[in-house]
Amino acid sequence: MCLIAEVVHSCSHEKVAHAAVASIGTDFAGKVKATASVYGMSMGAFAARTVVQFGRTCGGEEKQNLRRLMKGTDQPILIALEHILKPVVEHAATPQSADA
Repeated sequence: MCLIAEVVHSCSHEKVAHAAVASIGTDFAGKVKATASVYGMSMGAFAARTVVQFGRTCGGEEKQNLRRLMKGTDQPILIALEHILKPVVEHAATPQSADA
C-alpha cells in the first residue's frame, strides 16, 4: 500500500486520528481541537473526516507534493497528516472564514 493510501486508511478512524494528531505536538493538537470544536466535533472525528475528504478530492499534483514531503522522513504518516490538516485549521482560524 502506498504511504498516502496508508495515511487515509489509518487516519480515517477517529481514535487513530486523535492519537496521531496528539503525537504531532500539543500546539498543533490544540489548534486542531479548537477548529474541531467550531464544527461541534471531537479532534479525532474532525481529523478523520478531513483525511477522508482529502483522500477523495486530492489531485495528482497534490499527491506528488505530499510524497516529496514524506520521502526520507522518520514519521511520514505524521508529516502527511499535519500537511493535510494544516490548511483546514489555518483557514478556519482566519477572520474572514468566521464571517462566511
